Order: sequence, then structure tokens, then C-alpha cells
Amino acid sequence: MDGRTATATLLALLLLSGILFFFRLGTPGLFDADEPAYAQAAREMLTTGDWITPHFNGRPRFDKPILFYWLITLSYRVFGVTEFAVRFWSALAGVTLVLLVAWAARRWFGPPADLWAGLAFATNPLTAFLARAAVTDMLLTLFVTVAILAGVEVLEGSRKAGRWAMIGWAAMGLAVLVKGPVGLLIPGMALGGSLLVSREVRGRMARLVPWGGPLLFAAITLPWYGLALGANGWAFVDGFVIKHHVTRYMGVVSSHAGPIWFYLPVVLIGFFPWSGFLPRALWHAVTVARRRESGEPAGRLLIVCACWVAGVFLFFSLAGTKLPSYLFPAFPAMALLAGASAISNGKLIRQRRIGCQFSIDADRMPRWLERLAPWLIGLTGGTLALGVGMIPWILETVRPLAGGVLEGVAPPVGLAWWLAALLTLGTASGLLARGPWRPAFLSAMMVLFLLTAEVAVAPRAYAMLQGPLREFTEDARVILGVQGTLVAYGLNAPTIVFYAHRRVTPLGPASPEGADQLRRLLEAGRPVVVITRSVHAPRLDGVSGLFRLKSRGGYAIYSSLRRAMGNFK
Repeated sequence: MDGRTATATLLALLLLSGILFFFRLGTPGLFDADEPAYAQAAREMLTTGDWITPHFNGRPRFDKPILFYWLITLSYRVFGVTEFAVRFWSALAGVTLVLLVAWAARRWFGPPADLWAGLAFATNPLTAFLARAAVTDMLLTLFVTVAILAGVEVLEGSRKAGRWAMIGWAAMGLAVLVKGPVGLLIPGMALGGSLLVSREVRGRMARLVPWGGPLLFAAITLPWYGLALGANGWAFVDGFVIKHHVTRYMGVVSSHAGPIWFYLPVVLIGFFPWSGFLPRALWHAVTVARRRESGEPAGRLLIVCACWVAGVFLFFSLAGTKLPSYLFPAFPAMALLAGASAISNGKLIRQRRIGCQFSIDADRMPRWLERLAPWLIGLTGGTLALGVGMIPWILETVRPLAGGVLEGVAPPVGLAWWLAALLTLGTASGLLARGPWRPAFLSAMMVLFLLTAEVAVAPRAYAMLQGPLREFTEDARVILGVQGTLVAYGLNAPTIVFYAHRRVTPLGPASPEGADQLRRLLEAGRPVVVITRSVHAPRLDGVSGLFRLKSRGGYAIYSSLRRAMGNFK
């Protein structure tokens, strides 16, 4: 009976996550800047046959290692060059992670922690967003999660400890091929930190580093890094190592700065509503560590998860460049903690046992900590509902300042009120419910919220943010045909390169060289189309031989062909 329940739970989570992550995955189009950049680099790899150095718009792209590009080219061969193919691996990794988190929760904490942990991972906003985006974060998180859970098996003396150790090192190698050294750092912080906390470094560290593990890791990672270095020399070191690792951590890249507390709201909102269960679960882990019960399997995983979350949170809080997705590799640990804490009326401690493996004194938990979960859930849910409900008013307020981006955009009053009401009623129902009904109501609310976002919000957002740019890019393809030059003037938009199916010439409006190069292109006699932001339009309106075709949504398109104007009147 227990096996049937476990299978039924996994099948239910498979169905739910499959719907959340794969339903309408190919729509809307790709969002700037990361999605079309990865998509185009993979297409150029497929076209040129250069499997070592990713290229974007004909130039080497050293932002990330190679594995994600290889996988996208593989999906191109299966599904064609489509938006679905670009996003496929993120969605697949998301579904796999849901099942992996549920498996680990059942193995170490027992039922029904598997159901709640799986739901916690599948139904939070950041997971749903990244599982439907062509970015590296979901794959990185999958591989580091496999590595950490394999490490837990090794530390617990599994009969197949040697095999688990090799799986862990292989997973870390793949993680490093997805996003660089952080794929080795995160498992090291989680597993090494847990050994430090439990004072078991001498006795157990050697289990994690069998002689074959580092060799397997090197066999997976070194060939590509060596070939990339040999093919590109110092440019690879400067672009990949210095700019996108050292500078990104020590300084601010692409204006992605943030205060030291940047990731606190990321946890509260990105992991909503399950973030409310985290303080109590972390208290459990601290209690286990203080009572030296880390030797028990469930206690071990609690401490590993706490170190996992703390390590990722502190490491990236100290970084100069900050993005919400940087915290995502800690979300499986948060889901495991939240799932365990959600047992029995959301109070794991009331069971006095974790996975029926060891006891904790329930009376030592501070009363304020018992009451913190509903307060956090209620305040975060209320704030989100208020913010969503105010979106129409916010759009109208900033419309005059948006540089034409909101031109013709009708405030989504009905949609905003529906989402606000859903958040309000769902949060209230979850807080009023008792026992397993609390996480059940919260899960149902998030499923409806996320499906609404996928079906109604994402297409509207794409039409507003990317629609004009996509439209102008397709216009340029029609005007230029197979010849001519497409110029992105003062505009860094990989969407243009991907949907234009051609090389794009980037020009900067602030430099004299940009103006001179544009003039030379016009004098060469070949057709020229220029796409730019509306703020740069006054510079181009006076350029001889260039005619504005139309403006919309904060963008403008120009052509050197006067006859093209007849198609846009």
C-alpha cells in the first residue's frame, strides 16, 4: 500500500508539473535578452558546425559554458528551430526536479512530506517562470541537486555509496559545463558546511572524495575548457573567466546591482506561499545540529538543506551583480524544508518525529515562531494581491514617462482584479484551514494563479514588451529579402538577430563612428533597414536617404528604400 501511495504521488506531481511547465510552452515568443541570445547562438552552432565556441551574431559568446547550447541544438534537430525547442530543456529539468525533490522527501522524511515538498517546488512563482524560460538556471539546479542528494547518500553509508559518489561527481561536472565553477561551489557549501556544523569533517569527508570522483569530474569538464581555451586564447580567459565570473561577482555587470538584503524579498515572493514555512523548518535544522542528531538520516538532510540555503543566500548576497535567478539553486532545499514543515497542520514539530526516525522536543519551539508562518504567508499574499490589483493604475501613471512603450496598451483591469481576488481568497482560505488543508488550499491557489499567468499574462506582456520589435523585425525581413543590411541603432535586442534570420549590424548613436558607419552603409547602394528606439528617432529623421516607416511601442523602423513607405501607410 505504501508503494502504491508513493507511485500515485509521483504520478500526480508528474501530471501537475507537466501541465504547469509544458502547457503552451512555445508561446509567446522569446523574451529579450537571454532567450533569443541562447536560441540564436545554438542556431549558429548548428549552421556553422563549430561545437566548441558559441557565436552570437557572428561573434564569440563567452557568457556561459557549452552544455546548454549543445542541448538546444539537439532539440532543434528533433523539434525544429522553434520556441518550444529552445525552452524544452528547462521545462524537462523542472519536471525532473519536482520528482527528485518528492523522492528525497519521502526517502528521508516519509509521507506526506513527499507530496508537500513536490508541490512547494512546483507551485512557486520563480520555479514556474524559470521552467518556461530558455535560461541555464533550471539545468544548473537539477545537476547540483543530484550532486547534493548523492552526497547525502554517501554520508549515510549507503550500500551503493561508491556509485552515489560517482553520480555526484558526474553531476557536478555537468553543472560546471552548464554555468561554470558555481556548479562545484554549491554542492561543496551544502555538504562541506553540514560536516562542519556536525563536526564530522575528519570522519566523513574522505567518503565524498573517492579517487575516481575528481578524475570523472575532470574527464567531463576539462576537454571542452581546454579546447575553448586553445581555440580562443586570451579572449576566452578575458570574456569567460574575468568578465562573466570575476567581474560579475566583484562588480556590477549590466546594471544588475542590489543591496545586501536583495534576496530577502526574492525568497518571500519568489517562493510564495511556501516561504512562510521556512523559518520553522530552519529552526528544526538548528535544533538537530545543537542536539548532535545529525547522525540520523532525516537530521542529516535537514542540516544539509539548511547549509545549502544559507550558503547560496550568503554567497550571492555578497556578490556585486544580483539577479533573482541566482538564488534559485537553493529552491530544492527550501522545498524539502517547507515540505517537511508542512506535515501535520503545517507543524512538523507536533509530530515529535521527522520521518519516524528521531525525536525533537516540541516544547522548546518559541511560540512566536509557531505564529510566524501564517503572518508571513498573509502579509506576503496581501502585498502581492495589492500590487497586482494596482497594475492598471500603475500603467496609467507611468504611461507619460514610458517613452511610447505603453502606447495603445489598455490597462488589464479585469485580469488584474481576478488575480488579486484569487490571491486574497486563496491566501485567506489557506490561513483559515487546518491540517493538510492549509498546504492544499495554498497549492490550489498557486496552480490557478500560475495557469492564469501562462494563458493570459504572458501573451499580454510579450505583446507590450516585445510585440513592436518582433513586428518591425519581420517587416525588415520582407523589405530586405536576401540582400541588404539590417541595423540595430542604439539597441541591444537579441530578438532582432533571432527573428531576422540574418546578421545584424549594431551601431551606437552616441559615437561619431556610428554615424559615419551608417552614412557609409547608405552610400554603398545596398538596401538598409534601421530599427531603433523612439528616443533615437530625432537623430535619424534628418539623415539623408533614410525614411521613417512607422513607430510603435517605443520603437521606430527606417528604410533606405522610399518605395517601402507605401506598404506602411
